[in-house]
Amino acid sequence: MKRRFLWVPFWVWIAFALVSALLVFYPEIDLMTSRFFYTPGVGFEAKGTWVERLIYRSVGFLLVVGNIGLIAWWLSARFASRLRIRFTAKELAFLLLLLALGPGLIVNGLLKENWGRARPIKLAQFGGSDRFTAAFVLSDQEGKSFSSGHTAASAYWIVAVLLLAPRRIWLLGVAIAYSLAVSWMRMAAGGHFLSDVVTSYFIVAILALALYGLFYQPPRESTES
Repeated sequence: MKRRFLWVPFWVWIAFALVSALLVFYPEIDLMTSRFFYTPGVGFEAKGTWVERLIYRSVGFLLVVGNIGLIAWWLSARFASRLRIRFTAKELAFLLLLLALGPGLIVNGLLKENWGRARPIKLAQFGGSDRFTAAFVLSDQEGKSFSSGHTAASAYWIVAVLLLAPRRIWLLGVAIAYSLAVSWMRMAAGGHFLSDVVTSYFIVAILALALYGLFYQPPRESTES
């Protein structure tokens, strides 16, 4: 279990494969979890509520403001010698690259724009007209359900805390709670299936581990298979 592929432990790849296979071969899991948030004749009641709008908009706001803050934090460490801040250019590059490749390129650029999976709120089962397709199955419906961009963006902050403040358990708890709230609300509003959310978490985790190995592990370890 200590063996790695692309700097990522085998157990992570195995977990991703098993969870993905479960969601593909038993797509009823997605429909069942979506039905939990759906009220016949009413729809997804969380959609449009002030809490849903607040959480939805907070993700983009935090990405912009938070990363500007990270860059400002790094610059302040360079030009203000009295500040006791341990934040290097490598750490900043790691986080910005993770954001660009994970939530940016893979989730929003490749999957959401090309997979075509219809969102729960658009399905015939929930008052719409589109048909249901399982996770990882390409669709021609031009939907943008797979995978969840908001989940990937919120998971980014979990990695940021683990990298920059690993001993601040309370801060890690806040990051995890926020990310789970984002994911829950996206499902509650009919914007995503459970599999969309789970896949985004795995994508961010695998990419973070791969980049960490690339940035921080000695050359010999990076060639393990």
